[in-house]
Amino acid sequence: MRNQTTAAAARRSVRVMLAVLTLAATAGCVVDYPDEAPEPRRPTAAPGERRIVAPKDVVGFTKVGGVKPPRVDFGDGVGKTVNAYYRRPGISADDRAEFNRVVAAEVEGGEAQAEKVRKRLMREVVGGDALIAETGRDAPGPLGGVSYCGFLGAPEDNDVVCAWSDADTAGVITLDGAANTEPGLARLLPMFVAMRHDLVR
Repeated sequence: MRNQTTAAAARRSVRVMLAVLTLAATAGCVVDYPDEAPEPRRPTAAPGERRIVAPKDVVGFTKVGGVKPPRVDFGDGVGKTVNAYYRRPGISADDRAEFNRVVAAEVEGGEAQAEKVRKRLMREVVGGDALIAETGRDAPGPLGGVSYCGFLGAPEDNDVVCAWSDADTAGVITLDGAANTEPGLARLLPMFVAMRHDLVR
């Protein structure tokens, strides 16, 4: 069983690296993610007991050390929080403009409170809780809850933001340059679902 798990993890890593290497090779362009997105990891805890983690690696993106993102006011009713930058392979640790930002929190009080926290984090990170051309609310992935991606402004600006909330957690991920059309946004969803699984346990 362990060998099967290791093999599955290896296959997943290969798929992830294909995605992020494509991203690195097309800096400044729209990212063309592979059709086969990384398979989401199953959470180790049941709903009602999930926790936020800040792994060194999120679907091939590496956590940036020594660089602090702007402070976030997470508000009340939260437990552990994450406010970190991640970078793609091939992106220098000094190239802050190319970093992806992850902001997430454990939430006390159930889904309604988590949704309030998600909206608050959206306002803190991108200045508002509404996105343009949102997609994915009908396909939140195995973790359920509210989960979607959208454009911060005009699609051609390539400013993509994804967010989620469930009974235990809420978070926001910036994915600048990941898409500039609604079909491209839809193709990004499986990658976002996988990233969420790396952050929630």
